[in-house]
Amino acid sequence: MAERSLVNRKIEVSRRLIRHLEADRAPLLAAYWEFAPDKDRWILYLVPKSTELERELIATVSKIENTPPYRSVFSLSDVFVDARQLPKALAIGTYLESPEDWGRQFDTTFTGTGGHYFESVIVLYVAPELRKAHSAA
Repeated sequence: MAERSLVNRKIEVSRRLIRHLEADRAPLLAAYWEFAPDKDRWILYLVPKSTELERELIATVSKIENTPPYRSVFSLSDVFVDARQLPKALAIGTYLESPEDWGRQFDTTFTGTGGHYFESVIVLYVAPELRKAHSAA
């Protein structure tokens, strides 16, 4: 029970972090928790809008993460800003039909877009331009 409430707390605080990043107009394309079986833990991926904007997003996240409540909830190995996740973020944006899907866990999902396989993912954010691309398709 304690582990589940810790997970819920991390999801709640990560949503707050995303709202903070939006307010700061950070170049965030997508945010999702993914279970890493090799590490036996969940990781929050914050995906920048481009590889060129990765450093800007890292700087913004680093500044915010050092303030309460983030520093007391996330460990250093919980949150990654990673431009290498761009293809996966694009696949997530294509796969999800609406923001109503955000926050629910997807297990063993295979997308046709780029052949991405999601074992356990909880999507928390997809940028408006990625959602527009999906709805235009």
